[in-house]
Amino acid sequence: MVELRDATQADAHAIATVLVRSWRAAYRGLLPDEVLAGLSIPDREQFWSDVLTARPLHTRAAVTTIAGAIVGFAATGPPLVPADRADPTLGDLYALYLAPDVWRRGIGTQLHAAALDRLRSCGFTHAGLWVLDTNERALRFYHRHGWIDTGRSQLDRGPGGTELHERRLHRDLND
Repeated sequence: MVELRDATQADAHAIATVLVRSWRAAYRGLLPDEVLAGLSIPDREQFWSDVLTARPLHTRAAVTTIAGAIVGFAATGPPLVPADRADPTLGDLYALYLAPDVWRRGIGTQLHAAALDRLRSCGFTHAGLWVLDTNERALRFYHRHGWIDTGRSQLDRGPGGTELHERRLHRDLND
């Protein structure tokens, strides 16, 4: 049985593990092999521990579990890109990742719905996200769930300074 709950600081290691496993599977062929091999669970764990301890205003994180084990997580909050922060009604889906062994079982759809609910609970009326522009699996998922390409793009820096070419998607939260 799949359960969903708010993430706690104690979940940082499991979140980091899901993130690294998901990146290594989802981004194989999209990012250099050495970047994926170099992903560090301890580094990601420290990042998520800090985030879950600090709890910036209107920032939320949720985990999904099966038999008590975390198999996915999502994080939301105010936009991180300065150009988007001017709109107080806009919230961002920062991350949505699942362990590869639970892909295509409807868990991502449940987690996505919970993430949008968390954005709504913070008073946001529309949402944005940045997605790797070559990640066709993620783009199909988001388009199926009502996200629309805005035509905006950005160059972000990932692990090891890797260039991440990203597209901006948007959706109304009143749907």
